Amino acid sequence: MQWIPTVDTKLNVWTTVAIIVASIGLYNTLREWWRNTLGKRGFFVKNYRKLAPHVRHEYVKGLFGEPAWQYKRSVKEYTVAPETGDLGFVEREMTVRTWPLGRMAYLTTWCTEDDEVAMYSITTRSRIFRPVVRIGTDHVVRLGKSRLSSLPPPSPDVEGPALWAVGAQRYSYAESHYFGSPGGYRTWVVGVSDAGHPAMAPVRLGANPDECDDPAEIERYRAQARINSVLIAGGGALRVDSILPAGVGPEFGRVILVEPEYGLRARIVRLQWKIQEATSRLLERQTYRE
Repeated sequence: MQWIPTVDTKLNVWTTVAIIVASIGLYNTLREWWRNTLGKRGFFVKNYRKLAPHVRHEYVKGLFGEPAWQYKRSVKEYTVAPETGDLGFVEREMTVRTWPLGRMAYLTTWCTEDDEVAMYSITTRSRIFRPVVRIGTDHVVRLGKSRLSSLPPPSPDVEGPALWAVGAQRYSYAESHYFGSPGGYRTWVVGVSDAGHPAMAPVRLGANPDECDDPAEIERYRAQARINSVLIAGGGALRVDSILPAGVGPEFGRVILVEPEYGLRARIVRLQWKIQEATSRLLERQTYRE
């Protein structure tokens, strides 16, 4: 008769407790990871799709909390002289607010004196934040992935020409799309903000449109550059081009001042600081010896 070893199938109480505690710890770790990555991304995208021109600022604050930045900015507005009927422009002061959506994106709103959202933009700054944004009724783009050439080129007679600016430290590119009544008389501005990711500088186009005399260069740039920002403006008398091209995204000079506190980027920045500090000390010693 073959001998069969005795197996104790009774589960020890302490073993059960250890399994339960380990399961709870693993669940909490996975939940925290989900909330800080893919889960947070879904939360941001869901709330962003609840936005629309002419909503109240308090409504936006209820969705995203308090903004990190707030300042005033003048925007041009069309006006008609009642005596002559001539078209002119006036300066209108608006309140600009920006929310950092974690390390994934920036949300920016442009509000009137009554705190009504006249324009708002979304700018991706991460590879994992690539929401789909509808442009008009017939086009969609995926931020950080779709190229400018996925949309038809703007008509100079309707939307105006593409705008860009390249400076010593900053750059941006923007083009407007308007679809009339089917689009609810809204204007969609897509482009590349230097505060977003990926951000391809239009260096071959020159410093501004006045310096570009080769339309083929614009087509080559549109075929290569990826859209990282979308600005949506409601129907009205605002001259959207008066804030472009930099207005397609957040004010880079403000958002860049916030230093990263965690993550791989923070470690890289701290490593760069240590290298610069060690290099400066080495140079001081060499200068002293000489």
